[in-house]
Amino acid sequence: MPGPRTPRLMLALIPLLACRHDLEASDTPQHGPLEGDGPAGWHYVVSLESSLERASVRLCFDGRPPARLVPTLEAAAPHTHGMRLSTGDALPREGLGHGLGSASNDACVDYEVDFVGLENDVGTGRTVGRTGQSLMARPTTWLWRPDPLPERFDSTVRFTLPEGMEASVPWVTADGRPRGTADTTYALDRTAFEWLGYGVFGQFAVDRFEHAGASVELVTIDVPIACPPEGLRRWVEDGVETVAMLFDGRFPRPRLQLIVFPVEGGGGSTVYFGMASRGGGSSVLLFVDDEAEADALPGGWTTVHEMLHHGMPFIREAWMAEGWVSYYTEIMRTRAGHRGELEGWQQLVEAFGRGRRVQVDTTLAETSRRMHETRAYQRVYWGGAAVAFMADVELRLRTQGTVGLDDAMRELRRCCGDAPRQWSAGELLEHLDAWHGRPLFTETAQAVLEQRDFPDVETTMARLGVHVGPQGEVTIDDDHPAAEIRRSIMAPVTTRQTTRQTTR
Repeated sequence: MPGPRTPRLMLALIPLLACRHDLEASDTPQHGPLEGDGPAGWHYVVSLESSLERASVRLCFDGRPPARLVPTLEAAAPHTHGMRLSTGDALPREGLGHGLGSASNDACVDYEVDFVGLENDVGTGRTVGRTGQSLMARPTTWLWRPDPLPERFDSTVRFTLPEGMEASVPWVTADGRPRGTADTTYALDRTAFEWLGYGVFGQFAVDRFEHAGASVELVTIDVPIACPPEGLRRWVEDGVETVAMLFDGRFPRPRLQLIVFPVEGGGGSTVYFGMASRGGGSSVLLFVDDEAEADALPGGWTTVHEMLHHGMPFIREAWMAEGWVSYYTEIMRTRAGHRGELEGWQQLVEAFGRGRRVQVDTTLAETSRRMHETRAYQRVYWGGAAVAFMADVELRLRTQGTVGLDDAMRELRRCCGDAPRQWSAGELLEHLDAWHGRPLFTETAQAVLEQRDFPDVETTMARLGVHVGPQGEVTIDDDHPAAEIRRSIMAPVTTRQTTRQTTR
């Protein structure tokens, strides 16, 4: 969420980039039957002008073409021009789409995309933006697709770029070539057409490296920034490592596109805002203070929070999607040694306090449904985090510390994290109940979701020997019977992390 010092430039970009996680899906396509309804595959070649103002697209089909092409993002349709077969025949308009009734097998379609028009049209939700020699655009602005979208298909994209320019997309390569080269072919899955994603084109800096089991593509938009490239890499590696700790030492996704967008702020206030997206692959976009120094970036809340989203399934309800990630954002930053255990508990108490201070007259369930209307973000995030915390403590106490919410998070990643669909919170809680063997998760969540008041997290903390004073100050009792369980939740857990903590 943007803070009080958020620069005006970034505030303008937030709606441009459709940052809200629960609105991550774009205009969702209708899916056709498995066989006999449209092409088995289709392939794009996208050629960008050196000005990055327009792109020419050639779309070719394997075998029989579909009856109709439609824009993946409906609002982008007015900015696509010259839709025609490669033979030169114009395609007739059919509503927002174009008919392909006259096309033969293996036909190709050509069209042009006006990025300037998309950038200036507020009705598109500001899906395209540029700065310096870089263009950032949602692929759904130029990916026209068959209607309906088949359940199974083979689809690829290749870019033709002017000399000296790069492309960064979150998709997997289809041919084994290095990413970003002129001949690289990328494979598209269904989520590339359904969910939010970003493509970056131009003369930006890109750093590709492997870390904690993930192939990372670190893109820095070509705006001056105080932090040097090696500092940016150390910061991203730290975030990847911090999240990987929760998933047995490996980042939960095989690839990560991370886009750094420097914004003018001053004061070195590090990361102002971020968002995670999943369209065709894992991506994180972070707005970073252009004066931030290298030492100030590692361990930041926003960086870890957005990366942690990729350890969760795509969940419809914000209280779970954001709340459980918010809980682990506090936990994992402490485990990684960026602060001591007592400070970690203090920060968690203060975060719950921010949720409690939001005055609403609705249950957490209703507040979560209406979060973007009421802007009660803190209530939803930290109310959902309270559910995670209470379930974690209950699970650890019942099993004498042998099982905790960490295990549940890994189970959600295993069962559901790669599914190309949204899940309801209820589905996932019921799955965890079956995994655990008791209805702990649904019962814990239901009790909190039906409350209008913020949950009593202090009583749960007291079960661990964590006590909250009248001014919100935290003390921990190392002689408490559950002290070891308390430490297992929050305390740094490796020699490397403990060393880092003692030297800060």
